[in-house]
Amino acid sequence: MPQIAVLYPEEERCIVNIPIKGLLIGRASFCDLQLKDEFVSERHCKVFFENGDLFIEDLGSTNGTFINGAEVQKSILELEQNIQIGVSVLKVQ
Repeated sequence: MPQIAVLYPEEERCIVNIPIKGLLIGRASFCDLQLKDEFVSERHCKVFFENGDLFIEDLGSTNGTFINGAEVQKSILELEQNIQIGVSVLKVQ
């Protein structure tokens, strides 16, 4: 099962399994992965499965969603890719 690891900031480090229903990432308390990063939107992005592939989609965030430095709106995610939202850095495992 794929996972998202929070690498930075260090005090936020954790590893979260990506459930079949997907994973909502943001600053709000109702998010599946809540980040305490002032540059992350309340509902920033979602990670989800579609036709057997893993995707990430920006949800209209203020500061964007980046994979390996490139801004994306919706993109396939692959193992070992880095995701940056705000100042937080995540990795697909």
